[in-house]
Amino acid sequence: MSDPEIPSKEEIIKNMSKHLQTHPEDGEEVLLRTYDLAFITGKIQGAKSK
Repeated sequence: MSDPEIPSKEEIIKNMSKHLQTHPEDGEEVLLRTYDLAFITGKIQGAKSK
């Protein structure tokens, strides 16, 4: 199922942590996006379980 065009979760995390070490000002945006994604995912899962 691994598409060579799509990086693995581990690669994304590694790249993101490298990026944040050199651009700490981006951390807040990353956290907000993560929160939004978690919230949206929770809403979708909640809707599916009804």
